[in-house]
Amino acid sequence: MNVRRLIRIILILLSVCLLAASAAAAGAGVYLSRRAEEAGTITLPEPAVRCTGTPSALYASDASGEMTLVYVTPSRPEKRCISVTYGELPAYLVDAFVAVEDKRFYRHKGVDLVRTAHAAANYLSGRGRSFGGSTITQQLVKNLTGEDERTPDRKITELFRALSLEKNADKTEIMETYLNVINLANGCIGVGAAADYYFGKQTGELSLAECACLAAITNSPARYDPVTHPDNNRARRELILSLMQTQGYITEEERLTAAREEITIRPPDRARETGGTPEPASWYAELVISDVLRDLSDRLGMTREEAALTLYNGGLCIETCEDVDLQEAVEACYRDESRFPAGKNGRPQSALILIDPHTGAVLAAAGAVGEKSADRVQSFAWDTRRPAGSVIKPLSVFAPAVERGILRWNTVFADEPVNTDGGQPWPRNADGVYRGQVTTADALALSLNTVSVRLLDRVGREESFAFLRDTLHVTSLCPPSDSGAGDATDASLALGQQTTGVTLREMTAAYTVFLNGVWRAPVSYRRVTNGEGRVLLENPVGGEVVLSRETAAIMTKMMERVVTEGTASALTFTQETGIPCAGKTGTSQNNCDRWFIGYTPELLCGVWMGYEYPRPLDGIRGNPCLTVWNDVMRAAVRLRGRGENTFPLPSDIVRVTVCRTTGLIPDGACLDADTLTDGWFVRGTEPHDVCRGHEGTVIEQPPPA
Repeated sequence: MNVRRLIRIILILLSVCLLAASAAAAGAGVYLSRRAEEAGTITLPEPAVRCTGTPSALYASDASGEMTLVYVTPSRPEKRCISVTYGELPAYLVDAFVAVEDKRFYRHKGVDLVRTAHAAANYLSGRGRSFGGSTITQQLVKNLTGEDERTPDRKITELFRALSLEKNADKTEIMETYLNVINLANGCIGVGAAADYYFGKQTGELSLAECACLAAITNSPARYDPVTHPDNNRARRELILSLMQTQGYITEEERLTAAREEITIRPPDRARETGGTPEPASWYAELVISDVLRDLSDRLGMTREEAALTLYNGGLCIETCEDVDLQEAVEACYRDESRFPAGKNGRPQSALILIDPHTGAVLAAAGAVGEKSADRVQSFAWDTRRPAGSVIKPLSVFAPAVERGILRWNTVFADEPVNTDGGQPWPRNADGVYRGQVTTADALALSLNTVSVRLLDRVGREESFAFLRDTLHVTSLCPPSDSGAGDATDASLALGQQTTGVTLREMTAAYTVFLNGVWRAPVSYRRVTNGEGRVLLENPVGGEVVLSRETAAIMTKMMERVVTEGTASALTFTQETGIPCAGKTGTSQNNCDRWFIGYTPELLCGVWMGYEYPRPLDGIRGNPCLTVWNDVMRAAVRLRGRGENTFPLPSDIVRVTVCRTTGLIPDGACLDADTLTDGWFVRGTEPHDVCRGHEGTVIEQPPPA
């Protein structure tokens, strides 16, 4: 091969290499540009609450409107937090962390290029399982975002975020935040809690040796815990002191003195709160705590851990909606297990929630039967999901149909099977009886499954599901997906047999629409403020208009019939108090759940009963939810007075006597047959045709256009 040809080959190879390098560089540039874009801009969060190490307090209004303390959150030894400002940090403490965690902290712009290059080389050569090399700024980014996957992508994103953070905050702000969020073992979040836990001191009182002790923990809290691994902590503490001396933060004499200092760690039993086991929270306090934790996370963007630290260590003032007297009456009822009959499978569980339907305020609640003996236990009122049975019918099919003009009081349906596939009639009514022709009001009063299925077909499954989930906020329902129809089915919407069930709280709240057409969120608190009086969370009285007042009034009249003539006729409340009530019963498949949700002009109360692990309620006669509802609502009248004594009735709602067999204006034959009943109509939609001996009935007749 001649020289000229060799040179030509070398030039070609060099050109190829240069092109490949250019392409690689371009690809790397695109990749890094994308990572930088995804990293976005990061800033230090504005702390809504400074953890003071003090509990939060729950208040309720008494009869005079004065706020009364009802509960103080207990200490939580598994999580402690006491916020400190940069000015409260001794120089030794800051210097100790800088010396061991990030010696070039004051010189870099968020990323230490030397450490990053070294860590990357180790990773690429296989000498390290992760990139490592994190600066204090990068560690803070990891704490703020919660992202700690050991992948190159995540690490590169972290680098860009650290650079962004350093543009938006100075070193003292970064250091202050970092020292308030790091994990220092034994549930201590931040140096303030750690100083108090290990030494019984404020941060400004720490000695040099104690500062080094805390800085030693952060590398591996389990390994360098000064309580459980004092020797490991001492060895790393001495390393930190040497680094501080080498980097010029302390003198050799200071290092020797600190190294010789015998640190006294408070014994673990003294480091935790003392004073005995506190009384467990009431069911209502549990509800408030659950709601505040959820809202701190959902509304303020806190992680669940940050929300818990804020609640248990932030000294919050929480103004609840609790009616203290009603809550005591409800808890007294639920402590008395004899009120809840046992069946063949033992004594079932039960839950209750009592709401002011005009504001959405939850006034009282019980999550289970018996004496409440612990905190953070399962509540069957808001944690547990169970099939709703027929209590869903007024919401899923009857109210939407009345609202859209599909249905009137006197619309006649065929109470007979919709189909007989396989020779089995479906659906079956609870009592196994088919009654022929029935009006709407009777169908609801008797909870006829056949009519609910036929009516759902008119309303539409998608429309019914959307009304429940999106308008009435029954969010436990399973939405349709590629794998199936979810709860947009006849079984779920017409018969109340949901995939995973619904909660008593959301179902009871959905019934607020029947007072005046307005859905109101079931809230347990009105306002949460921090120690400086700043409002963090607020639930102002409000609502969403979802039904006309006329539809709400007609539905209420129908559900009064449920109580006077239908499945809830065992209620004695109205006879005993003279106050009208309306509502709906429910029983799930195989008799595993029983429900009653009922209301007066002033109060709305939902009751559920069933076993912790679903089993048939065999051997329990009737619907015991009615008895519980009766007792609690009688107590409410005694405690709160009678209040409003009639349901709201718009002026354009009229009462008309109709034949309950045909839904038409009765004639003499109807009177002889004793088929007269009152119906309620929007003026102008009432019937005018006269019943002729019960002949010529139009089954499932639609209302005139």
